[in-house]
Amino acid sequence: MAFDSNDPLDQLWREYSLAFREFDDITLARWLAQTLGQIQGKAWRQSHPLVGAYRLASQVGHDKQIWHKRLATPPAAYAESACCRAPLLPLLTRDVRGDGLICQHCNETLVAFEDIATEIRPDVENWAAQYDPVHAVAHWDDRQRKSAGNYDRAYENAAQEAERLLARAGGELAPKLLNFYPAIIWEDHDECLEVRPEDIQFEAK
Repeated sequence: MAFDSNDPLDQLWREYSLAFREFDDITLARWLAQTLGQIQGKAWRQSHPLVGAYRLASQVGHDKQIWHKRLATPPAAYAESACCRAPLLPLLTRDVRGDGLICQHCNETLVAFEDIATEIRPDVENWAAQYDPVHAVAHWDDRQRKSAGNYDRAYENAAQEAERLLARAGGELAPKLLNFYPAIIWEDHDECLEVRPEDIQFEAK
């Protein structure tokens, strides 16, 4: 969720973030710490409204270096991240093999792929390896599209497979990652394949 472009959606998120920019530093720090307590112990969709609000506030906090100022104490379960010293809150995305788990505060790599616990890393790697060729269908060149025969059908099949794989991320992988992190957020959409959060259905454990 980066807001440095002129895209209408980015401009809208910039507007939303103004509410948190009006907070003084202590109020913002306390809000962030309280919300971390609320989301602790669960796997969250990236599209969840509470996660979206936290993401907005945390990026304002990152700009203001709120966690460096030690104005509020986060819940004890959250270790300090190495990337920006904010509480450790990872995001699982389809690019995990290259980018690792992403920090929700600074958008940098929070946990490199090779540093993910060995108990869960093979499952994460297998999932990401399955997802790569599915997502790639959205980016096929003309030659690949022609060789597919019916690209619209191939695209629709890829979208349906992406829905299945994202549901697996939320239903299987994210709960396993909770054994190692106080909370986990998982990517529940694929804009390139036009897969929306509401398309991802699974029975939460």
